Amino acid sequence: MKQGIKNLLGPKLLFGLALGYTLLVTVALLMPITDGTKIAIPFADKIVHLIINAVLFMVWASYIFSRKPKVKKPYTLPLLFVCIFIYGILIEVIQERLILARGAELFDVVANVCGLILGSFVVKVSNKFIY
Repeated sequence: MKQGIKNLLGPKLLFGLALGYTLLVTVALLMPITDGTKIAIPFADKIVHLIINAVLFMVWASYIFSRKPKVKKPYTLPLLFVCIFIYGILIEVIQERLILARGAELFDVVANVCGLILGSFVVKVSNKFIY
């Protein structure tokens, strides 16, 4: 069963998925906000940031674990965490400086970190079952 999952989600497919998701997230977060209907859910924006970053961590970690030869070292996941954290900060800075209809928020960064923690937890738990 484990080998079947590895073959189904090979490194090339997972790399394409991770890269495609990253590009989609980047475009979505850098698009100007239009005056559309507002979501009445409290902290909806922060929940979105949390989910986006959790999934971002999970897809890149899946790609890393699928590679042969194995590139997973003790510092691999912490390095991935830091890279995605920096990516989130860069997105916030670009939103503040270059996108007129968007702005940077400290709580977006906090939600990003919570998402990264959630994503790393899911990867750690699922890693025992898949890899």
